[in-house]
Amino acid sequence: METKKIALTAGIAVLFVLFIVFLVDAVYEQPKYDEYCNQTYYPEPLPLGVQQNCSQINAQKIAEQCYKDKGEVRYKYDSKGCPEEAHCDYCSKKFHEESSKYNKNIFYISAIIGIITILTGLYLPKILDAIASGFMFGGILVLIQGTFRVFGDLSKTLRAVILGIELIILVWIGYKKVKDKK
Repeated sequence: METKKIALTAGIAVLFVLFIVFLVDAVYEQPKYDEYCNQTYYPEPLPLGVQQNCSQINAQKIAEQCYKDKGEVRYKYDSKGCPEEAHCDYCSKKFHEESSKYNKNIFYISAIIGIITILTGLYLPKILDAIASGFMFGGILVLIQGTFRVFGDLSKTLRAVILGIELIILVWIGYKKVKDKK
C-alpha cells in the first residue's frame, strides 16, 4: 500500500508542476527575441585581400560607445560587400531587460502559488495524506522552478537572501506540520 501512496504523491507533484508551468506560459507569454531584434542578415565583411577597393569607415568611436552601453555594432554594406556605415543596435539589450522583468514576474507568481500549495497540502485532512504530500512536494518544486528562472538576474547577495527566506518558510512549515501531528 505504501508504494501506491508514494506513486500518487510523486504523480501529483510532477503533474502539478507541469500544470502550473504550462498554465502560466499560456496566460503570460515569454518575450521573444524576434519581437525586439530584426533578423536581417548582416553579412560578414569580405576577406582583406578582396576589400582592397573599399574605402575605410571610422567606426571606432561608435563601437566604443556602443559596447560601453551594451549594444552591438552593426554595419551596412554596399553591393560589393564593403562596409559603408556603422550604427549601434540595442535590440539585445532591450530583449534582455524584458526577459529579466518576465523572469522576476515568474518568480513572484511561482513563489505565491508554491507557498499557497504547500500550505494547502499542510492543512488537508490526514485521510488525504498522499494527496497532501503531493501538493506540498509540488509546491516546493514550483517554488524551486521560479527561483531558478530569476537566479541569473540577481546579485549574489540577493540570491542568498531569497534562498534563506525560502528555507525559513519551508522549515517553519515543516515545524508546523510536525507540531500539529503531536
